[in-house]
Amino acid sequence: MNGILVSGLKKSYGNQTNQIVALAGASFAVREGEFTVILGPSGSGKSTLLNVLGGMDRADSGIVNVFGNRITSYSARQLVEYRRNKIGFVFQFYNLMPNLTALENVAIARCAGSMSEAEALKQVGLTARRNNFPSQLSGGEQQRVAIARAIVKKPRLLLCDEPTGALDSKTGQMILSLLQSLKAQYGTTVLVVTHNAKLADAADRVVRISDGTVVSNAVNAHPVQAGKIEW
Repeated sequence: MNGILVSGLKKSYGNQTNQIVALAGASFAVREGEFTVILGPSGSGKSTLLNVLGGMDRADSGIVNVFGNRITSYSARQLVEYRRNKIGFVFQFYNLMPNLTALENVAIARCAGSMSEAEALKQVGLTARRNNFPSQLSGGEQQRVAIARAIVKKPRLLLCDEPTGALDSKTGQMILSLLQSLKAQYGTTVLVVTHNAKLADAADRVVRISDGTVVSNAVNAHPVQAGKIEW
């Protein structure tokens, strides 16, 4: 399967006397081009899983293959290149640079083969706000800038950590709809980790995680458009 394969992934923090197990042998697979929701309560290991998939953290053991590449065997330099050129990240709290305009925030993520920052902002409907600073934007607009920054390099994989968690329901629906449209338009593989079970209705696949292990991995035969989800 050309997509993402996670097998026996383990990750702990702390020392032997005070150890926190974040992942306890998690395994699942996702097809390329799917919109996948990874669902679980706080502390279930889903953010750690996302960090390992994105090359921001190393697993203690286990295998992660992303589009045929075993990233768990990558060197530190290879992980830097992987994060820079292959992955887009969207976080709950936007992580925008406050002293840069929307256009400048997107520009810092450009790399070889990127679309222009103006095109990325156009994709998220913010051309008119390109010269505004984050403090001049609403929460939903800031998240759209963050998505533009994530997609400007045309990533094959878009990783989203609670992207609607800081937003009201209407704005959250808009962000979810935008993520669905990016998957449809570019064939981007989108992984969203969340504790909000309602988001699962919009997914092609739902992976449920609890206590560091995957308890189910199911295809959703009839994904719902984000605007029709009752929050």
